Amino acid sequence: MAFKMNIPLPGGIEHANGYVRVTDCRVCKKDDADEWFMMVDVAVYKDADARGAEKPERISAPAVDKFKFAYSVGAEGSSSGGLVMYAYTKLKTHDTFKDKTTDV
Repeated sequence: MAFKMNIPLPGGIEHANGYVRVTDCRVCKKDDADEWFMMVDVAVYKDADARGAEKPERISAPAVDKFKFAYSVGAEGSSSGGLVMYAYTKLKTHDTFKDKTTDV
């Protein structure tokens, strides 16, 4: 799974129809805290073909890079489809992605 969306770039411009893919997600808890959280890293590419190239070249897009969400162990949807699918679900709720993406 991935998203297709207009990518905000440094300098206030956008790259139309970029390809955004989750590259890593992990659930963490600090030693002195009771609350869990999920860290999600994403990569941005010009398009799906650029992602599939022999040497994929990422677009630098700091606004679409790393995200942190509250996480509850055993949260509904976090196990069906796996953590990566859950990460995509959470990303869709973030202002960066909300109502701005198409699933691909």
